[in-house]
This record gives sequence, structure tokens and C-alpha cells, in this order.
Amino acid sequence: MSTGDFDADDPVGMPEDLAAAAADALSSVEASPLEERAAGFDAMAERLRRELERSDPARSAG
Repeated sequence: MSTGDFDADDPVGMPEDLAAAAADALSSVEASPLEERAAGFDAMAERLRRELERSDPARSAG
């Protein structure tokens, strides 16, 4: 899985195990050439942040 395969905005395509998906994405980024890693880490962090915000029960309560 590459970081491009993970779409946190697509509930149908959401992996059942987000931790496993993040670990796979991390492995993919770490296997990338050094000059591509920063962009990969940034993209992964943004996707995880969006998922966390989307799934945060405190946000939906207020």
C-alpha cells in the first residue's frame, strides 16, 4: 500500500484496521528514496489528521 492508496475521506474504502493501514503506509514511505520521504510523511500525517478529526466524537457533539 502506498500513501496514495489510503483515502481517509472514502468511508467505503476505509480499511477495517486503520493501524495496519498506517503501518503499511509508513513502510512504503520508509522504502521510498530519501528525497521523496518528506512528502510521503507529510501526506500520511495529513490523512491521519483528517481521519482523527472525522472520527472524533467530541467534534460531532459540539
